[in-house]
Amino acid sequence: MSYYGQAVKGHWQITRGKDDIKKLLADPELEPELKRRLETVVAIREFAIAELLLPDSGSYTDYVDLERDVTLWLLSAAPAYSLAPRRWCYPFVGCFNYRGYFSRRQAEAERDRLADKGWDVALVPGLAYSTLGFADDPVLSTMLRYSDLQLAGVLFHELAHERLYVRDDSTFNESFATAVEQIGRQAWARRQTLGEVPLSNPLAARRRGEFDELVLDVRRELERLYGGADPEPATEKAAIFERFRSRHETLKERWHGVSPIDHWFEGAGPNNARLALFSTYELAVPAFVALFEQCDRSWTCFYGAAEELAALERPERQARLEALGRAPEEVPAAPAAKPASEPGQ
Repeated sequence: MSYYGQAVKGHWQITRGKDDIKKLLADPELEPELKRRLETVVAIREFAIAELLLPDSGSYTDYVDLERDVTLWLLSAAPAYSLAPRRWCYPFVGCFNYRGYFSRRQAEAERDRLADKGWDVALVPGLAYSTLGFADDPVLSTMLRYSDLQLAGVLFHELAHERLYVRDDSTFNESFATAVEQIGRQAWARRQTLGEVPLSNPLAARRRGEFDELVLDVRRELERLYGGADPEPATEKAAIFERFRSRHETLKERWHGVSPIDHWFEGAGPNNARLALFSTYELAVPAFVALFEQCDRSWTCFYGAAEELAALERPERQARLEALGRAPEEVPAAPAAKPASEPGQ
């Protein structure tokens, strides 16, 4: 009950402070930089609806100043010798591979309790918050800490959850939304091109790709280890994570000492929980990108095909996503998308 109490309190604090963005923009005394960012939000939202065919709901038409740097805290956990995430289940919305806390104190208490029981745990700050379409979500002041391009990705991601959500399948939901985010950001960057100079950052994208491949290599090593005969392979687990740290340092040197993911190695460093959370958001992204390409980059076809995947039983859905994520010649043709009315039409 204490968890639900802090959740209700946190949601109430967000909803009670909402201001209509159009009214704020009409205020001649609005601070210029906030005005520019909110005008950007309006443009991003219009682009999401018109170009990405995302829902024309009431989300992101209001603004809330939270007067703090972090919206909520995400807790993930995994067994000491498994990459399978702990799941938390709730009425109406089903089960998730993570748990969100508005109260940092309660989040840290639950993290410590699970750690004392032998779980690998990770607690990360979150700047955005979504009710998955159950309510109209506002733009939060914490979200404006992102660059314009990152902010576009966040809005695309959260609106994608409103477009399609599968109960009890966090990896499907988050990977689908992350794919929409990544593809949408590329489209938005092209729209915002100034002359021949895109606002996207190819260097950052390449570095992220290198890190993603490194993480997948580590994940494969751990899966082989945990699936082996040794019931408690603690020594080799520690060695794998130490090699992970060393390989990251090598990448960081090539990146001239700057790494976008240094936070992975703070404190106790990476662990099963951190990898499980990463996998929830990233594991099936290549499959959804492949599906988008199979659909000749048609959003109507893509959403229809994703909905057909969502209708499958979970084992069949996972097998289909694994096939989509493999080499193109191994992937069966995309299912025919049913004609459907688009959001907002």
